[in-house]
Amino acid sequence: MNDRKRTAAAAVIVLSLLAAGCGSASNDGHAQHASDNQEAANEHSGHPASENGNAGGDSDADSHSGHGSDGDGVDSEKPAADLSQEWRFSPQNPKPGEETNIELFLYDNAGKPIEKYEVNHEKLMHLIIVSEDMAEFMHIHPEYAGEGKFEAAASFAKSGAYKLFADFIPTGSAQTTITSTLKVAGAKETAEPLEKDAELTKSVDGITAALKVSSFKAGEEADLTFTFNDAATKKPITDLQPYLGAIGHVVILNKDLTRYLHVHPKDGNGSGPNADFSTSFPEPGLYKIWGQFQRNGKTFIIPFTVEAE
Repeated sequence: MNDRKRTAAAAVIVLSLLAAGCGSASNDGHAQHASDNQEAANEHSGHPASENGNAGGDSDADSHSGHGSDGDGVDSEKPAADLSQEWRFSPQNPKPGEETNIELFLYDNAGKPIEKYEVNHEKLMHLIIVSEDMAEFMHIHPEYAGEGKFEAAASFAKSGAYKLFADFIPTGSAQTTITSTLKVAGAKETAEPLEKDAELTKSVDGITAALKVSSFKAGEEADLTFTFNDAATKKPITDLQPYLGAIGHVVILNKDLTRYLHVHPKDGNGSGPNADFSTSFPEPGLYKIWGQFQRNGKTFIIPFTVEAE
């Protein structure tokens, strides 16, 4: 494995953890993971492809996040060890709808595979994939194959660039997020414009969700409250099921895909009609929010676009 040629190492996004034990399966319900990612120069990562066609990940510099315990104070954790990453996509430039194998190899600064990881919300790794126009969103969980290798399969709805965010915790280190970019082949499609929602109420799969945000001021703590009602009867929904060990999860990205927030609920495993989260918008601008929840064994996603001031 050490003799394999791979692309240049990417800098690590080092994050502090929100609650003590954020990386454990039983006590990780209060966390927000933020990263400030620099865009890549080429279609995969800003690193030249190696001789075997592999591409490295984006370089994510000057990134950090503070996580308060239940929203109060910051728990300081050991920084994540320096690591290098190697992303492989097969096919390298897939067509829309074509199944694509995604491989991610993680090494320490001595070039050895990072072999141990903490379970975080029931998974060793969360992989968020978003199209450059933010119209397409996926949250999948690569399988760990050992020796620092994670693997997943995905297909992409349309052509264009997609940003990938891998979120994980190496054992003994802090929450870490690294990124890459994948180009899906095909003629350029018309991008859906990202615009602020006039009303923060949407219906999906017979469920109406309303979002209340306590503050849109950048840098200020903002409570996010989702309220669910049955779209037909208008009655409150109280039978939400745990999704990955919590009432729900929220992913937030800014318009340029350079600010990533992975937000977990403030309180434990409620079942509705409300789900409460807390975060902070790093800077002014448009942000897209994806709330992920589960009911009757089916996961549903509620998207909103807001503007921070």
